Amino acid sequence: MIHSLLNLFKIGSPKVDLVLQSHQIVPGAIVKGSFHIYGGWLPQKIKRLECDFVKETKGRKTEVIAPAATVLMSQTMEPKGMREVPFHYQIPEDLPPTTNAETYRLKTKIVFTDDVKSFDHDELVVLN
Repeated sequence: MIHSLLNLFKIGSPKVDLVLQSHQIVPGAIVKGSFHIYGGWLPQKIKRLECDFVKETKGRKTEVIAPAATVLMSQTMEPKGMREVPFHYQIPEDLPPTTNAETYRLKTKIVFTDDVKSFDHDELVVLN
C-alpha cells in the first residue's frame, strides 16, 4: 500500500538521465552518450527504455521526428543502484538549424513493470 502511494507521487522512484558528450550538433552528426539509470528506495523491475528525437515549435504540439532508441529490458533496479546504457543516434541530414521558435530535444522515458515512468529531456542545439 505504501509502495503504491510512493510510486503514485513519484517519491523515491527510480530516475533516468541521458548524459551526452555534446549538446551542440550539426545535421548528419552522431550524438553519443549514455543513459544513467538510478535506483529509487525500493527494487523496481525495468520493462523498457525509450528515447525520441523531437522538435518543439512555439504554439504547436511537440513533434516526434524519429525514435532514437528503444531498449527492451527485464532487469531489476536495486535500491540506490546505478546502471549505464550506451547511446548513439545519427541526426537527420536535412534538419534545419535551431531558432528561437524551433528547438530540438531528446526525450527519454524509462518504464517499469507497475507502469511507473521516469522522464528526462535534453535540449540539442543544431548548428549550420
